[in-house]
Amino acid sequence: MKILNLNEGSFPIELSMVLDELDIPNFGKLINNLKFEAEINKISKNLYKCDGTINGDFTDQCQNCLNLTTVEVSSLINVAIKDIAELHLDSSEQDQTHYQDLEYFNIQTFIEEEIAIAYPDIVKCNKDCFENTPIEHEEKNFPFKKIRDLME
Repeated sequence: MKILNLNEGSFPIELSMVLDELDIPNFGKLINNLKFEAEINKISKNLYKCDGTINGDFTDQCQNCLNLTTVEVSSLINVAIKDIAELHLDSSEQDQTHYQDLEYFNIQTFIEEEIAIAYPDIVKCNKDCFENTPIEHEEKNFPFKKIRDLME
């Protein structure tokens, strides 16, 4: 776990990390190392900007056929970083804002949040998996059919 104090130091901060494990619940298992490269710039007293990339391969279960499949996660990071104390006070309407204690900024937590955002909502083994599955029609069960047949 790498902790940074964003309130002190010189900017930009360039980060290049390789992770071999992640602690994200209900996600696939990381196959290879996860590559994270980013640059954090200070915009103002409590506002920082992070730009970078994140790449990794996971193995997960297809939600249709339940076969194991490889999920490639590759994402550009373009995030504003603000102090957690401003979470409820923030009136800006930025889409991508990460809130965390700036004095004890946890890089691992930041990376895990970015992976969670980039990970696909629906895991499929191929793009046509849902369309290729034949729909089986079961015959309806008529419990009183034999009685009706006898009455006729």
